[in-house]
Formats: sequence, structure tokens, C-alpha cells
Amino acid sequence: MPWNSSDNSPNTFASGQTLQPVSMASAQTRMDFIRKTYALFMAGIVTCIIGCAVTASVQPLFNASVALLRIPLLMFGVLIAAVIGATAVSRMEGLNYVGLFGFTALMGFLFTPFFAIMEQTFPGILTQALVLTLLVFGSLTTYAFVTKKDFSFLGGMLFVGLIALIGGGLLNIFLFKSSAISYWMSWATLLIFSGYVLYDTSRIIHRYDEKSYCSAALALFLDFFNMFLALLSILSGGRR
Repeated sequence: MPWNSSDNSPNTFASGQTLQPVSMASAQTRMDFIRKTYALFMAGIVTCIIGCAVTASVQPLFNASVALLRIPLLMFGVLIAAVIGATAVSRMEGLNYVGLFGFTALMGFLFTPFFAIMEQTFPGILTQALVLTLLVFGSLTTYAFVTKKDFSFLGGMLFVGLIALIGGGLLNIFLFKSSAISYWMSWATLLIFSGYVLYDTSRIIHRYDEKSYCSAALALFLDFFNMFLALLSILSGGRR
């Protein structure tokens, strides 16, 4: 599910006022923003896991998720609509939390059958992919914070790569149906979202305003989730 919610729109909150980047605020405000963003990001991951657990334990939910998984175009449409909806309310006080946690729970619901199949076919693969994702994500995040470099220049290239990735993925699903193409596209996904980790982390440091914590957390969640899916595909492809 390659997708990213980052945008280059002005920092305008629901009231219509234009806000200054948090990088121009006091040191305490910057630290509060970063702590809140990463707390929400981690809470989003927990919510996704809870969504998986609930779906796996409630048979009607699991059956509904399986039905969606069998209709790739419908599932893709649901994912795109969910990303757009969560992004649209990410700056609206109150609704921003509903959008963030509703979206992360939905990801858990939608991908539970896929995760179940992967774990049954390749025991232990979910843990391995999670550990690798944490290592790669953590290393890139640390690099961005230590260097404090502004990676905004990557935005255009990453967006073009993302669109090409989505288009190629759809062609492979409906036309080529090639496991080899899917495997190498997983490496491309990992590369692109590694770039997005740098890009979105630098936006947290330099670009986001102090009211954009849910928007920033959503972007980080999507980066992490897509890296996790890519690593799952790479690990499973290497075992076939």
C-alpha cells in the first residue's frame, strides 16, 4: 500500500490563520511538539496492532477483511479514501485524533488476513520484519535529527517515485501478475519510504507548525507501515 500523506501546503490551521514553523518557536515548544508527534506516532502503531488483534479474534470482521483483500481495486480505493480523509482532518482540533487513530485501526483491520497468511507460511517473519523496520526507521530518524539537514529537496523526486510505484503496482496486480516484479518493487518501496523518513523527519524539525502534530504523526506512520510491508515482501520473496 505505497502512499504518503506529506504535502507542501502552507501551515494553515482550521481557523484559517497561517502559523509559523515550529523551528521558529522556543526550544520548549519545539521539544513539546516533537514529543507529542512521536507519542502519537507510537500510539498509532499500538492502535494498528489492536485493530489486527480485534479483527483476528472476531470472525465477521476477519471475513469482511478477507473479502476486501480479494478485491484489490476496492481495497486500494478504501486505502486512498482513508488517507485523504485522515489528512483532511489532521489539522482540525478533536477530529484530528479521530482521523489518525481511525486510520491506523483501519490499517490493522485491512491487513490482518495478509499478516496471518505471511506468518503461517513463514513462521516468525512478522517479528523479523518488525525488528528490521525499527532498525532502518530508527537509524534514518537519528541521522535526520543529528545532522538537522533539511531534506525538503527530496519531496519532488519522492512524489514522482511514489506515483510510478503505485502505477507499477496496479499494472502488476491486474496485468503482469509477476512475483519477480513484485519482489523488486518491494525494494523500490523500501528505498522510497526510507527517503520519506528523512523527508518527513526534516519537516518535523524545520517545516511543520506546532498544531500539525497529527499530520506529522500520520506521515511517520505511513512511512513505517510501508517500510514494514516492503520488508515483509522482501523477506518472503527471499525464502521462496
